[in-house]
Amino acid sequence: MAQLKSKPDNRTDEQKQGDFLKRLEEYGSVTDAAKLSKVPRRTIYNWLEPTATTHAEFRAQYKISVKIGVQALEDEAKRRAFKGVNEPLMHLGKKVGTVKKYSDTLLIFLLKAHDPEKYVERIQHAGDPDKPIKHEVVKTIVQFRDMTKAPEDKQE
Repeated sequence: MAQLKSKPDNRTDEQKQGDFLKRLEEYGSVTDAAKLSKVPRRTIYNWLEPTATTHAEFRAQYKISVKIGVQALEDEAKRRAFKGVNEPLMHLGKKVGTVKKYSDTLLIFLLKAHDPEKYVERIQHAGDPDKPIKHEVVKTIVQFRDMTKAPEDKQE
């Protein structure tokens, strides 16, 4: 079967970077921005390398575009939390209307992000408040045998 030949990309690096940054601001996703601007993700990360002295302007603009993209994501979260989304109401496989759904979870995340001191998770343990309970993280390593091989017979 013959392979389809793609058209050569005649855009300059600056044009590719501009297309990518515009999409990054719209979608807040490097993956989506790379796909839509037809720039491989590896190329994006190469441009972001500190050793790539020719792309210093791109690195600076990238940071700004990420902030704008995150704001777009936050705006969408607020819209879904406050205004809701219309979801189809189905009966016997047919759409008979819509119902407005709101996202309490998104609202909680927004509150925690904007006022973390007020909306922080608080856990209180019983005991003397002047003598806090010490917590210790214990790392456990579990080894599993290779299940693709038959177990060896143990001879005693």
